[in-house]
Amino acid sequence: MSIEGDQTTTPQPDSGQPVPPAAPAAAVAPQSWLLRHRRLLIPAGAVLALGLVSAAAVLILAKQTSSIEKMVPASADVIAVANLDPSVAQKVNLLRAVHSFPDYKTDKAIADKLDLALKDSGFTFSSDIQPWLGSQIAFSAQLNLVKTENSPSAFYAVSRDDAKAQAMLAELRASTWGKKFQWKDETYNGFAISIATPTDKSQKALAYSFVDHVVVVATASAMIHEIIDAEQGRTARLVDSSDYKATLAALPLDRLGYLYVNGKALVAGVKKQMATTPAFSLALKNLNDVDALQGIGATLSANGDGILADVLVKVDQSKLSPATRDAFAHAGKADVLVKWIPKASDGFLAITGLNQTIQAALDQSGNQAAIKSSTDIAGLTGPGGVLPHLTGDAGLEVELGSEGIPAGAILLGTDDARSMNAFFARILALADGAAVSNFGSSPLRAARVTTTTYRGVVITSWASPALAGLGASALSPSYAVLDGMGILASTPAEVKAIIDTHKDGASIASDPTYKSASTGSLASPSGIIYLDIAKLVDAIRKSPLGTQAGLGSGSALSANVGPVKAVILTAASQADRATERFFVIVR
Repeated sequence: MSIEGDQTTTPQPDSGQPVPPAAPAAAVAPQSWLLRHRRLLIPAGAVLALGLVSAAAVLILAKQTSSIEKMVPASADVIAVANLDPSVAQKVNLLRAVHSFPDYKTDKAIADKLDLALKDSGFTFSSDIQPWLGSQIAFSAQLNLVKTENSPSAFYAVSRDDAKAQAMLAELRASTWGKKFQWKDETYNGFAISIATPTDKSQKALAYSFVDHVVVVATASAMIHEIIDAEQGRTARLVDSSDYKATLAALPLDRLGYLYVNGKALVAGVKKQMATTPAFSLALKNLNDVDALQGIGATLSANGDGILADVLVKVDQSKLSPATRDAFAHAGKADVLVKWIPKASDGFLAITGLNQTIQAALDQSGNQAAIKSSTDIAGLTGPGGVLPHLTGDAGLEVELGSEGIPAGAILLGTDDARSMNAFFARILALADGAAVSNFGSSPLRAARVTTTTYRGVVITSWASPALAGLGASALSPSYAVLDGMGILASTPAEVKAIIDTHKDGASIASDPTYKSASTGSLASPSGIIYLDIAKLVDAIRKSPLGTQAGLGSGSALSANVGPVKAVILTAASQADRATERFFVIVR
């Protein structure tokens, strides 16, 4: 791998000694790379964002000389850290994924993209930032949801060459932007701090300092005082708090970066915000279990097949209601649904605990008469209602046909075939009635109901004139129930495909792409969302929608989407936590 820019490291002063400010000292501009591109701290899953997030790790291989985490005071409610010098395994896997995209085939291409992103700042990544930027960048903040502008925050960047970092800051101070501030310097416990007070009301006050070879930029000098105290052990640090440790302990340690949010501070802020909004006053009374939240943690990492984002919500189970505690501890396994999903499907959703979710929602509504009447009419509740007979397993599968017309089915686990058949019949009757009422012709024509038997299973189908009037003549809603599973599909053919899958055992679980996605996902998940991007893109490309969507052969969009083969989200829970993993397969 080629490394662009000057990699020479100048001698560093002793970390316990203050570093004198540049002459003149400067503060980081709001429009500088450090602040304008703070999205690098919390990478998103989009292709272009992935390239930008990866760039620093691709280009900067300096050894870490300082840990930002030990500098963040316990008063911070949020911290996000990006490791620009991760482990060799992470680095290799990340490079493989990033270099799969045509615009990021080489290290130089990535550097050029970053330089282009900074073109309006007057600086370049390769010449002004890369030579001094070290192994980590980070962001921390205190939460104030009522007045977000009053949320003290700080940005951190490890420096591997303090002189070059100071030189860039000095250039910023002398720039047109820097002249919009009044500058002064102060010393706190031996560390020099530069403070910028704006003369232009559109600008924000800033302060910066060097602390143990880390450039620290904050919204006020008082916050830098706290950071210096934390670094020197005079005040408590966020990383030493029990909630921080408990939240991040179960997340991957070998990672590209992470995010932590103090759950107690978040809940307190939400409650305070809702209390000031009359429309939310009722919701405040119905917030169940929120006081159990301890922390939210997220990590970004890479494996041999792509990029993974893990999210963990840590709770104090002693503060959960009995129903919620039971739901966390006994979430079920969505793998049961996978066995019903046809191999030809382009994507699916599989969840457990649907019956508990519906019941909790009804309880939350206080059994209001209007809601109760609607669920009774739909056959969900009331005499003969299906809700008591739902096992909780539920799914949705979809497939995009060659003409761009989707087909799909809803799957509902049941312990009573009779109630499930009655529920489906009522749902279709209500849907047909609504369609005729709104779009049909007069006089009204009733839907035609037919039944067929396929491999010993009775399939009931509806042919509705209202659907034909809506241009959906290809739709013929059909349903069947077998072996504890209710199937409501868009066509009889889709019902038959699910029956074949169940009886023959050739489900999507045997598909090579899904196998790779499943291997990199959470074990025994209670929820799964899966999309085979490659198959969907190919189906769209071959359909009349292909040209309109910009996915024609040789298009830039097609080339950039090509490396993304599939995405999968899995969820699971234990007694004291809920976890999710988002996995993007890139090849």
